[in-house]
Amino acid sequence: MLNNVVIVVAIVLLSEFSSAQVTTAPPEAALAVASNSVMKLADSTPISLRTKQALSSATAKVGDRVPFRVTEDVRLGNLIAIHRGEEAWGVITNVKPKARKGLAGILDISIQSTKLLTGQSVPLRAVEHLQGVGRSMKFDTAEVLADSRGLALPLLPLIRLEKGKDVTLDADARITAYVNGDVALDQVVLEKAQPPLVHRAGPATVFVFRPRLSGGALNAPSLYCGKVALTRLWNGRYLRVQLPPGRYSFQSNDNHSLELQLEAGQEIYIQMQMAPHGLSMNGHLVQVSNGEGEDETAHLSEMNARDVTKVSGVSLADLQALHEKK
Repeated sequence: MLNNVVIVVAIVLLSEFSSAQVTTAPPEAALAVASNSVMKLADSTPISLRTKQALSSATAKVGDRVPFRVTEDVRLGNLIAIHRGEEAWGVITNVKPKARKGLAGILDISIQSTKLLTGQSVPLRAVEHLQGVGRSMKFDTAEVLADSRGLALPLLPLIRLEKGKDVTLDADARITAYVNGDVALDQVVLEKAQPPLVHRAGPATVFVFRPRLSGGALNAPSLYCGKVALTRLWNGRYLRVQLPPGRYSFQSNDNHSLELQLEAGQEIYIQMQMAPHGLSMNGHLVQVSNGEGEDETAHLSEMNARDVTKVSGVSLADLQALHEKK
């Protein structure tokens, strides 16, 4: 018999603002807003965050300030309202380290605020649920007998009680927060705060990465661009490929094609996900945002150049060939 005690860690609400969807304003109100150059960052707008440091219920204290960083630009139309890389803050509101009798630790964090590109504060809220590990019982024997219904039962098992564990939140853990109430801002001021436009030129750069996961080190699916076999992508590795502008088809060994129209100077990030296929695993390619891709590849190792095909040595027609399903 297995008895698990699950401890839920909640990143709690800081206030009691409603999270209801924002209703559409009537036409007259929309005209008034436009004429006054007032814009609105709506309540419940999602904000993608990552933790900037590791946390544990063993060492954290109530009142500790917790730093986060924004991982994706938040836009209002064509304008950036909250810039990627902006800091966000939270505070620890409740801590209980692991206890005797198998009771796991508790760690509550309240997400508080971030800033607009103009420097104006934006209140945030978030609810995230993590699972701590409590006391459990394990059977330490492989001997079994069958009951009258034919079910396998343990024979004289040795019961081991595991101690509860402290709750930990790793550095770079993903959390989604939400704007807590409508935030009014001046469109003219926001336009003046916009970063300068970057005019890109030259080849496009495609990054293909495979997150580091346990148990997958011996499996390295092939990666193709058109008809060209680029490499076999190992666990915890990434490669970068520079290509002239144009349309390309990328695929791994799951017979799925990811087609991209590459522009001059553009950067694209592709994640290789591992999907079960019979007794083996296939690579499956998915495009992700540049913010997520940059965060993920920062912790990975780049493939050795000798293990990657030099695209400068193959024909553009082969690189741009459409994928043919088998």
